[in-house]
Amino acid sequence: RSQATIYAYSAAARPILQEWGRTYDHLREVTPAGIYTALEPMSGYPRRKTADALRSLFRFAKRNGLVFTDPAVGVRTPPVDPAMRPMTDGEIRAIEDLAGRPAERLAVALAAEHAARSGTIRRLKLDDVDLPNRRITLAGHDQRLGDLTYRAMRAWLGHRRATWPHSPNPHVLISRRTALGTGPACHEFVRFSLGDSGFSIDQIRADRILHEALTAGPDPLHLSLVFNLDHATALRYTTVAEQILSDELEQQPTGEHE
Repeated sequence: RSQATIYAYSAAARPILQEWGRTYDHLREVTPAGIYTALEPMSGYPRRKTADALRSLFRFAKRNGLVFTDPAVGVRTPPVDPAMRPMTDGEIRAIEDLAGRPAERLAVALAAEHAARSGTIRRLKLDDVDLPNRRITLAGHDQRLGDLTYRAMRAWLGHRRATWPHSPNPHVLISRRTALGTGPACHEFVRFSLGDSGFSIDQIRADRILHEALTAGPDPLHLSLVFNLDHATALRYTTVAEQILSDELEQQPTGEHE
């Protein structure tokens, strides 16, 4: 576990452990009913985070012979919001098929690689992109330009110069309506046909952040630094990632994680 996760789990479990200390002499006495009773006053993410903390605690206790059985194995919490579940391979392929034009491919690349919001993509300016040095500034956060976005950016800028060579618009993405002005493209231009198929740029962005939390470890500080997130948002993704990882762990045969 990362240091941040340990602190979060400890803070979540401490009040319950203190209450159990007045009732039980040992963790061996805790039952699934006792865990549900402790979780009953909670809801939403606090309940989910506390349940994850208790599951982690009892897995550790059983692995080290401190308890004979794990009372948290069968404890269930409300499922993760479907919008916060990782995208399937089929959904990713569908988005790739939908993003056929250069502007669409760039919007998807910015969301999929840099977790850029649709509003950030619309407001991105030419001065924010440094192709020779492969740097990009998104919402004031300077970062390395990813390979996927680099290729999509070059393709779009080539199309932009060929289509509107004298456009005064300082924004990266422009359309027929905005090429002669200076304002950003409208929301629908970035949205294109994704919404009609049940997808969105913000959904792709969320999948990117969640993927980072699942692969690099659910550490809110890491997510904050990589994606310039506020602490509350980073903690939200961390909690969801912890639950997904915990669910996957529970579905494995006992011998695989003990």
